[in-house]
Amino acid sequence: LTSRRDCETGAHLARMANYSRLIARALATTFDLSDEYIEYLFLFAPLHDIGKIAIPDSILFKPAPLTAEEYDLMKSHTVKGREMVDFLIHEFHLNHLTHIGVMRSIVLSHHEMYDGSGYPEGLRGEAIPLEARIVATADVLDALASQRPYKPAWPLDIALAELKRLAGKKLDPQCVEALVARRSEIEAIARQHQETVYG
Repeated sequence: LTSRRDCETGAHLARMANYSRLIARALATTFDLSDEYIEYLFLFAPLHDIGKIAIPDSILFKPAPLTAEEYDLMKSHTVKGREMVDFLIHEFHLNHLTHIGVMRSIVLSHHEMYDGSGYPEGLRGEAIPLEARIVATADVLDALASQRPYKPAWPLDIALAELKRLAGKKLDPQCVEALVARRSEIEAIARQHQETVYG
């Protein structure tokens, strides 16, 4: 079970980090993003769910809908993750590192939704840090297109159609447009980082 989980998680993190970089590169001119920013975004994206270390496996891998109480605990991984990151930054004197704020924003805000319905702060639209909006879009695509304990993988066409449906509601429409327009690159990333456990 542990090796299966490690394989699934590793493949997911590799794919969503690459999808995040794909979006950032597409938006580089619009948002004046430097190559350095984009590479740090790519490096930090896999840390988005670090707070799930503090969530029991019985909730993380429950093959059924979560209860309201379980969902509240699951949602706490964003704040717990930010606390972990801030502790490490403080303990190891990392405040001087370039773009350290990008990592903090990704960890805390990747579940904020464009329409304000997300968590933990209920941020809306461009009040959500750009890096969190990018990572959220990448994460949703991979969640839809991958097999999970509670669902089969969706075909890419259906997953991309769902992203379009969520644009301007749950997800930043510019991030969605940037990703949907790069289907061939998405397919190449998915092939490169297959979850070998499923063959």
